[in-house]
Amino acid sequence: MEDPISNLTHESIFTAQSPAHMFQNATRFGIEGSQFMNVLGNMNIHHLAPPSAGKSLAAAGNALDVSRDVYTDSGSYCSQLLRRGRGFPLYVPGPQRNLPREYQRNGVAIGDVGRVTPEGIFDFFFNIYLDADDPINVDNVPEGFCPLKRYVSRDVVYLDFEPGNHVSTPSVQKRDLESSSGDLPGLNFTFDCNAPEGAVLALPHGSHLEKLENMEHMRRYAAKNAESWYKYINGERGRGLSNGALYLVTGFEKSQSWGMAAFQEVTTQTEFLLSFKPTAADRYRWTASGPATTKASGPIPIHGEPLNQTLFIHGLSISLGTGIWGRLFKSVEICQIVDSQLGRPSNQFLPYASQGFLSSWSLGFLGGGGKQGGKQCAGRSEDPNGVDIFHPSQVINNYLLAKFASVTVAMSHDDDWRDILRRMPSICCSKYAIST
Repeated sequence: MEDPISNLTHESIFTAQSPAHMFQNATRFGIEGSQFMNVLGNMNIHHLAPPSAGKSLAAAGNALDVSRDVYTDSGSYCSQLLRRGRGFPLYVPGPQRNLPREYQRNGVAIGDVGRVTPEGIFDFFFNIYLDADDPINVDNVPEGFCPLKRYVSRDVVYLDFEPGNHVSTPSVQKRDLESSSGDLPGLNFTFDCNAPEGAVLALPHGSHLEKLENMEHMRRYAAKNAESWYKYINGERGRGLSNGALYLVTGFEKSQSWGMAAFQEVTTQTEFLLSFKPTAADRYRWTASGPATTKASGPIPIHGEPLNQTLFIHGLSISLGTGIWGRLFKSVEICQIVDSQLGRPSNQFLPYASQGFLSSWSLGFLGGGGKQGGKQCAGRSEDPNGVDIFHPSQVINNYLLAKFASVTVAMSHDDDWRDILRRMPSICCSKYAIST
């Protein structure tokens, strides 16, 4: 099978160009350990050595109050666990029943192209590593689709979390675990919950993580095909994705059993208990002494069956340049979030995959405390109320497209914002305002 990016020579992909030349007109701007991609014509990836400590991207944009203060259950849960560093949370872990049986058997996989719906579902479209006529893709692929050569297993990190693991906000504290009674394996959980809001994911049987570390070929492939993907998904598949809502999976965390709970707007000083324990029907059940919304997995699967309950995903959020977006969909859906005093570079280069370049502006742009956070704009939403689950990568992509007007594709990975959000005192919001 021909590699669809094999015609790109090493010389055409990797070039040498100084940061000063690339950003000769930029002001109040710095980079830490970033990479730069030019996807106009030939694709060029520029690897830059980290500069001296203390240089970072300057604060950008003024805060905009979010117009809503009421969260859906999925928005409350996902936004609160977003900051815990395990990936992007899914509120509906199981695969949809309208997908092929082969897909339902294993659920989310590395290389899946999809979106996260307002309900917290991963909406699968196709996998970039499988042939068009594969039982999972079943010819539901863009025109001219050619799969990417599959990654090698040595580039994948595998990690198992022990039984009794949990992920929660600081407002939810676990008491000592207790062994379950009866024949059902697993553990009993009891949590102390404190106002005003919180969320927890309980994993009686632990979980399994797989994450692709070498994403270079995937990035180039996505840059080359992003336009055709959006055209297919918003056209033939009729999803009406906002710019940046397209997601390419690079990793996942799955489990046999799980329990989710979230609460919000609880009266100050209120404390209550949540317990998650097995029942006689081979499943777990929540009990709560306070106002929490809870969910639990179904019967525990037979040992040895594939895991298809996906709790967290890792991946690239992909946006098209405003010019291409406008040509395809006759609209421009990107907010101007950059300070007008910031200069624009003369070259068409786009930063992505940076571990540090967002740190200095994250508090002012992504957060700021509580439910009235920074400005987040991501184009139209399929939600008729104009709101959606907050995804930091879309915010980052919007910033990049507003700052670098000539680029054709912007990509950011969940790892780019993970550590920033973990350091923030509170998440900015579970939903964001929509620009039209």
